Amino acid sequence: MSRAESQRTSGCNSFRGMGGPPMKCRHGGNHTGGPPVPREEVNWRLIWTTALAACLAVALIGCHKKTNSTGDADKGPIVLYTSVDEPYARPLVEQFKRETGIDVTLVTDSEASKSVGLSEKLRAERAHPRADVWWSNECFLTINLADEGVLAPYDSPAAADIPAKYKDVGHRWAGPVLRVRTVVSRTPPDGNWVRPTRLRDLLRADLKGRIAIARPTAGTTGGHVAALYVLWGKDRADEFFRGLRGNGVTLLGGNSVVAESVARRDVWLGVCDNDDAADALANTGKLDATLPDQGEGEDGTLAMPCTVGLVTGAPHAESAKRLIDFLLSRQAGQKLVEAKFAWCSTRDVEGKGKFMAVDYTAVAKAMPGAIRSATALMEGR
Repeated sequence: MSRAESQRTSGCNSFRGMGGPPMKCRHGGNHTGGPPVPREEVNWRLIWTTALAACLAVALIGCHKKTNSTGDADKGPIVLYTSVDEPYARPLVEQFKRETGIDVTLVTDSEASKSVGLSEKLRAERAHPRADVWWSNECFLTINLADEGVLAPYDSPAAADIPAKYKDVGHRWAGPVLRVRTVVSRTPPDGNWVRPTRLRDLLRADLKGRIAIARPTAGTTGGHVAALYVLWGKDRADEFFRGLRGNGVTLLGGNSVVAESVARRDVWLGVCDNDDAADALANTGKLDATLPDQGEGEDGTLAMPCTVGLVTGAPHAESAKRLIDFLLSRQAGQKLVEAKFAWCSTRDVEGKGKFMAVDYTAVAKAMPGAIRSATALMEGR
């Protein structure tokens, strides 16, 4: 060995005896403390290490996709569209989150466009759904959404004991509780009147200019209007709404506004939902509310199931089904009754009042035309 070669070899002896993978010295050689490692061996080790890492990455991606297919690990919370008033909806949503650990984004609507605005949003998004669950304060818009394919079948075990009248035969929706239409009134200052107990009392001459209902395009009033057209027929319904116009009816922006207006005695008589009447009574203590037309030979009042359904193409379908099961449960329904949002459970309607004998599907189909006709008549068009 020459002096130069001896110096090159001794210059790399600091790596000798340390073990480990081949290390490249400053002279360009590979060493482990022993003889130089052939370049071919280094390349094979690099190739096998790279291949193993690639296989592991593919396996991890495959597992992630498999988990996502169940819907339980997909990104983002469940999105719930609801026309149930937020003070009643949010406590139930929070309870569900505590019990399951599943997050929920609650999307509500304004009083003036209650139900209608969110149902149109569902239609607009049907090609790329954002919502997972639809929870409505009535059934008519839900029926139409289901028939348009916006809602998907889901046979929830929680709906098994809900009577057939209050759920879809195709399992696209079910209704655990009922809300009802009420007549609200406030005794005039002189106290000289007969308390109204029937829908036709809105036509009494002594109440001219003192009556109000919500505009039919707002919330459940549209369903009530359509139910009257189905129950009475077009001629009688037209006559009633024409009579309201003649008696100076005021059309307001929502059912809660009607109840508040009666409580303030801006008007003396109106029609709204039971929860609006209960809320106004609790806040003012100055309101009378009754179920109309409960006498012999009378039609009864309109009862509407609150409905829950799975959105077609829901981004988080499996988690959404758990929320649906929760909202359809007896326990959730009982909380809505206790909060006075719902009138009664659909599982227990005996003795809770006399209700209109109408086909909900027929009312849903009649609703668009009925709303146009009734609104035009009451506005004098």
